[in-house]
Formats: sequence, structure tokens, C-alpha cells
Amino acid sequence: MVKNKMGIALFATLLLVAGSGPIHADSKSKKKIEQSTTFTIIHAIPATFGADKVDVYSNKKLLIDNAVPGASKSFSVDPGIQEISIYADGVLPTSETSSVLAFRPIYLPKYSNVTFIAHLDAANKPVLSLFKNMNTEPGSKRSWLTVRHVAGAPAVDIRANSKVLFSYLSNGKERKTSLRYGTYPVDVVLAGTSTVAIPSANITMKSGVNTIVYAWGSASKSNLQ
Repeated sequence: MVKNKMGIALFATLLLVAGSGPIHADSKSKKKIEQSTTFTIIHAIPATFGADKVDVYSNKKLLIDNAVPGASKSFSVDPGIQEISIYADGVLPTSETSSVLAFRPIYLPKYSNVTFIAHLDAANKPVLSLFKNMNTEPGSKRSWLTVRHVAGAPAVDIRANSKVLFSYLSNGKERKTSLRYGTYPVDVVLAGTSTVAIPSANITMKSGVNTIVYAWGSASKSNLQ
């Protein structure tokens, strides 16, 4: 049961870090893949906020059809400009139609790895944000843990093994650290308190993986996604 109407939930995405990808027999293909850019789209706007079902476009080309809250998809493309826009389901991007959300055109160079996430800001307004994904070496027998607060909710503390790992994480912000391999019970509490906002969930740190955890939803709606 969620206390203090703190209705946000955790979901995690896993990203392979540099050097951990598959082996390809064709050296030219391998080089092209290694030099490509990767971006992920996540729909983290909960229901009833005007984005229950949407279509996601890049450079006016359809990427995800009929996306619903919780949907995500990753793409590997050549370096270049990406202009991400989100339209109501079935609405085509033309000079006469308006997007629900859009991110300014941005150049993604080779080797880059980013996430575009549609979510709520602290005032429950839908926004489209960009995060850069860590793909550097975390150290011997360690891997990255990244936590992002993308909920319409106040600041929170992130705990692992009942100890505060990140304090006063506010909407639209992220924190990251490297942890030794293993499984950690992680929960979320209201900042500066012991009031549990999101019950504990086990997060397993593995070799070659950056685990990214998102807190999302709406405090005012008391909804779990």
C-alpha cells in the first residue's frame, strides 16, 4: 500500500555497456555497429494525462505505433540529427497538426547512447526529457546503477539495504553510482523521512550492464504503473 498518496512505481531498463556487445564475423558490420548511436524511447506518462495512446516519430518517420504508458523501445542508427515528436494516436505529423510533445532537433554523434522519456514534471505537466546513458567502465567486479526521478511527485531518497544511497532526488534528475556485483533490495522513501513511497524491489548488478531504474507516475493520482 502506498503511503502519503505517493503513487509512483519502479521499472528498470538494462543497457549493455561498451565492449559487451555480440561478436560479428563481418568486421565492416562490426565497425558500423560499434560506431552507431543508440537511443531509447520510453512512454512514462500515466493514464488520464492526455497521452493514453500515442504514436512516436523521429524526423517525421513513425517509430512506435500505439504506444501506451510503460512502453519502451531502443534503436541503433547512424550518427545524425534526431527530432523526436509524439502525436495523439492516429494523428499524422503535418504542417496542420500539433504534437503532444516534441524535443528540439539534436545531433547524436557516433558511440552516443541516450534516452528520450515522456513523463510528468513536478507539477504533473507532461514533458519530454533527454538523458545520457552511462557506457564507461565502472571498475573491477562492479556495474553501474542509475536512478531517475520522472514522476509527478516530491523529492525522494533512494535506499539500498535500508541505507540511503541517493538523497533528495527531485523530478527530472538522476543519480548514478557503481556497485559490486550482487542483488540489492532497493526502495524509495519521501526525502528526509522513513516513509516508504515505493516498496522494496530486488535489483541485481551484473557484469557488463548499466541498470537504469525509473520512478514514475503521479502522486496526486496515487497510481502505480
